[in-house]
Amino acid sequence: MKMAARAARYRGDSSRIWLMWTVIAAVIAVMARNPLYSLLVLIITRIVGHAFGGKPSESGLPLTRIAVVILLFSVIFNGLSVHVGSTILFRLPSNWPLLGGPITLEAAAFGFTSGMMLVTMLAVFAAFNRLVPSSELIRLMPRALRDLGIVILIAVTYVPETSRQLGRIREAQAIRGHQMRGLKDWRPIIIPLLIGGMERAMSVAESMVSRGYGATTSARQPAAIQLTLAAGLLMTLIGWFLTYWIGWLGYLLLSVGAAIIAVLFFQLGRGVPHTKYRTRGWVREDLIMLAASLVTLLVVLLPLPIVDRTTLTYIPYPSLHAPTLDPIIAAAATLSLLLPVLLLQGHGE
Repeated sequence: MKMAARAARYRGDSSRIWLMWTVIAAVIAVMARNPLYSLLVLIITRIVGHAFGGKPSESGLPLTRIAVVILLFSVIFNGLSVHVGSTILFRLPSNWPLLGGPITLEAAAFGFTSGMMLVTMLAVFAAFNRLVPSSELIRLMPRALRDLGIVILIAVTYVPETSRQLGRIREAQAIRGHQMRGLKDWRPIIIPLLIGGMERAMSVAESMVSRGYGATTSARQPAAIQLTLAAGLLMTLIGWFLTYWIGWLGYLLLSVGAAIIAVLFFQLGRGVPHTKYRTRGWVREDLIMLAASLVTLLVVLLPLPIVDRTTLTYIPYPSLHAPTLDPIIAAAATLSLLLPVLLLQGHGE
């Protein structure tokens, strides 16, 4: 109880820490196509999510069931569609389109690796949704993307509300003796759910209009800003592809393009009028988390001589073998992802 109370205060005052935490976990999950790294991030994410976020919503879909479905689908799809590998489990007739040929253990293992990445990403953002209140999401968005932030905030708040409304409708119909036997039996549930969603949408729209949202017209951005943004996006995309062939040039273009986009968003945000009801400056814990985030991103993204980046990618072809971990990458990921727990333990009563 004491830990949960301090976690609530810590989360409410430093939501930016959870944004940095989510960025680190997401980058590792995407870059590390290795089931060991994915499992490491998944375990830490679940631990931190339960320690800080409390119990998940009962109306939400259980993450375990979704993970099982994703993994089964990924293993079956890749195992049946990719006929590469030395460990043949069985064969399908060769005249079958797409599915015909040998079904190998290596293809199923690669499908499991891809499924683990998707499950880890889902767990990361599910934890972020529990760690950060929906009211804080709009504050975390850059001012240049305020309209997108409002749309995301409304969408995020509608998903759990729709799930709760679905549960209430099903309970009400069950009391009336309604039983689910087929697709036609969903009509008494879907129609009230759609009507309730439209009523909530109209209520939100009326509330936004009454508060003056959309009363002012946005000025058209100059052509120079649009061209600069397009150039930054193009450099980032080209740099991302070149990292696989020309490492130093790809990282250089990627860094320059990302810097151009960040500076442009900062300049556009300065021209957006806004009101701060409570100023939240950077505290010691924020700076520690920022430093740990930068170190971890450098270890994962840059080709450092002390880091074996080949362990980030696991390819079971042509024959199945055990994946390996780099101790520096694993240690950096573990320390940075567990850092909020350590900072909370050192927080005052």
